[in-house]
Amino acid sequence: MSFKRISRRKFISGAAGIGMSLPILGKASISKTQGGKLNRPLIITSKTNPATREGVTTAAWEILQAGGSPLDAAEKGTNVSELDPRDTSVGYGGDPNEEGFHQLDASVMSGPDNNNAGAVSALENIKTPCSVARLVMERTDHLMLTGKGALKFAKMHGFKEEDLLTEAARKHWVDWKETLSERDYYHPPHKKFQPEGGGTFNVLVLDANGDIAGVTSTIGHHFKIVGRVGDSPIIGAGLYVDNAIGAAGATGHGAESIKVCASFLAVDKMREGMSPQDACRYVCQRVSDRHNGKPMFGLKMVALNKNGEYGSCSLRGKIEAETGKLVGSGFGVRDAKGFRMETGLALLPPMTKEERAQIPWR
Repeated sequence: MSFKRISRRKFISGAAGIGMSLPILGKASISKTQGGKLNRPLIITSKTNPATREGVTTAAWEILQAGGSPLDAAEKGTNVSELDPRDTSVGYGGDPNEEGFHQLDASVMSGPDNNNAGAVSALENIKTPCSVARLVMERTDHLMLTGKGALKFAKMHGFKEEDLLTEAARKHWVDWKETLSERDYYHPPHKKFQPEGGGTFNVLVLDANGDIAGVTSTIGHHFKIVGRVGDSPIIGAGLYVDNAIGAAGATGHGAESIKVCASFLAVDKMREGMSPQDACRYVCQRVSDRHNGKPMFGLKMVALNKNGEYGSCSLRGKIEAETGKLVGSGFGVRDAKGFRMETGLALLPPMTKEERAQIPWR
């Protein structure tokens, strides 16, 4: 008897795929879309930045139309944002960590490749971390590389080190340093500055054949502690893809996403028969309940299933000026009808000034 050597990761992912196909694991996964029609291909993104949100989905759509894989599309769409200095949600153009340099996180997951995945964390001086994450998946037997090891691996594969700190981001960082404390030697020339929470985005792609891929890329929290890693490179937290079911991605407060395995939980709820919209809402409600219905942070989920249904839910939303209704923070959709922004659901209204004043910004 002879045995073929296989990698541990391939064995685990293969075993999981076999297990998930067994009838005992629950009722069937996906409901039909309205009218029984499949909405394929489909691209959704959590991106809300007007400068790049349509460009992300357009680049991904063009890859699909040219015969590229869903992972090709998700990666190239994400690259649009990663390379745009106007986009503060990723490294180039985004705010640095507390010491003034960038450490980036990203992950990829490919359904047609046996739900394979790759990730990088705390990666410095590389503009397109999601492309490095893809190479971790395709060219190593590991799932994640971090810090100096991730940079060495990127350079080994031809990525060039570059300064990611734009002049606008540098000024933003200096402003933050000068207003951080009244008990140091830095003095601001103008009004007090209050930093935002951070920036992350997801790109989820469903092709015409029903194959699925996803990418998550981020700068992390603005001015974060050096070495901090959030949910974005953690498979099951910031991103999860199951080619038989669907995909989900998380943005917002990464620690909370990790605690509930947010993206895996959303896909698992779709496996049980929930729509993507309901699955996103379920995850947000789960997080809210952990904080007695009063979370002092934001979280947004986006998801799609194999039939082309999609949805989003934000933990904290916004009030529409025209209608006075509570809606989600928005997400981008690209399908046969073209590109559009949709609002999704929201559980709670935006935080008040009083609530924001209680947040221990670090």
